[in-house]
Amino acid sequence: MRLMSDSDSDLGIIPNIRMKNNKQLHKFKKDADTDEESLYETTHQKVKKMNKKKRVVLKDGLTNVTYKNISKKRRRYISDLYTTLLDSSWTYCVLIFLISFYGSWILFAGIYYLICFLHGDLMEEHLPSAKSDWVPCILETDGFAACFLFSLETQHTIGYGTRQTSTECPDAMFVVTVQSVLGCIIQAFMLGLVFSKMSQPRNRSKTIIFSNQAVITIRNKKLCLIIRIGDLRDDNFILGTQISAKLLRRRISLEGEVYQEMHNITINPETTSESCIFFVWPLDIVHVIDEKSPLYDMTEANLTREHFELLLVMEGTNETSNKTFQARTSYLPNEILWGHRFEQLQLYRQDNNKFEINFSAFHSTYEVDIPPHSARQLDQTERTRESGRKQMENSIREMMEKDRVNINNHSKTPKRPSFIMGEDRLTIASVSRANSNAKMKMSNNCLFDSSASTATA
Repeated sequence: MRLMSDSDSDLGIIPNIRMKNNKQLHKFKKDADTDEESLYETTHQKVKKMNKKKRVVLKDGLTNVTYKNISKKRRRYISDLYTTLLDSSWTYCVLIFLISFYGSWILFAGIYYLICFLHGDLMEEHLPSAKSDWVPCILETDGFAACFLFSLETQHTIGYGTRQTSTECPDAMFVVTVQSVLGCIIQAFMLGLVFSKMSQPRNRSKTIIFSNQAVITIRNKKLCLIIRIGDLRDDNFILGTQISAKLLRRRISLEGEVYQEMHNITINPETTSESCIFFVWPLDIVHVIDEKSPLYDMTEANLTREHFELLLVMEGTNETSNKTFQARTSYLPNEILWGHRFEQLQLYRQDNNKFEINFSAFHSTYEVDIPPHSARQLDQTERTRESGRKQMENSIREMMEKDRVNINNHSKTPKRPSFIMGEDRLTIASVSRANSNAKMKMSNNCLFDSSASTATA
């Protein structure tokens, strides 16, 4: 063992060792801090981190797809103006609402001002303050502000009683009728737009939640992929619930063509054979990984190396508004937990005779001990075990059949006294007892014959 000399300190070996230890200690503290911060992360922060990863459908259901190089896009969107306004944000809707009303008020106020100006109502000697016998087109108007107030009162039928049109100007009367009709159209359109936007079915999907992770576990001796879905509203049921799952992944054909494959996977409860699902509490959407599943060859080791996206879509009809809505989410391979199960949510309270759903454990899972093998390997192991069990049952059945045949053959042959201990065979004591009984019967018969002969004599 070499002792540390002064030359080591001169070469800078000791400071280098200290620097390395400090770096490792700093790295350890940083990892500990990140682990501690991850414990206190909210669900929104976790979902935000998940959304940063490469995916088609975000965790909140929005699609991560943008369209480019569309010819005549603006013209096509304007041709479907109502849908365009419904899809726009509330900021644009409020801005359009204000522009439509204020614009119409100012436009017709300018028209009224022009009519009054051409008629001469705005001359000083014809103003209402001059108290002349001049009959204007619009009473009590002395400028643009008065025309604006008259336009506002006309469009919304307020009618304060001071400003009104006269019969001196037919053109002013015609403009009043046009503004009344146009005001009704604008008001009906804007109110319908606001009402439709407030009652959009996509807002109903905000109360539909999916589990942050999917789990893979064994249920009823089958490897299953399970996702939890729940509805936060307990007083508004979803009618005609339909749930579908799709597996999206990138494929390369034999000719070298790159395409996106979307594979439908079967789930339970199945919505193809039944009209709706009784969605009264959170459901476990179960996909049995069998030979028809695209995950049939997936093991725990290669789960994180897979590149796919599991899409889950739920459609239903809102019971209140009778409108169809859709809720979506997606799961990447690193969001699927192997060997986990969901915590139980249902609890029956005897004090109020009701089932209680604990949503605080909605995303909670716990580990279970399952083999890390694929469903194909588990099925092969189960088939081998089943074939061995059947072979053992067949061999036991054949042995029992042979024993039955031997017993039947033995029962058909005449019985002979045997001195071997057995269940259906004679022993030495039984043979001697039989011989003594036979001798006694013969002696009794002789005595009976002698007594009969004396009686006849």
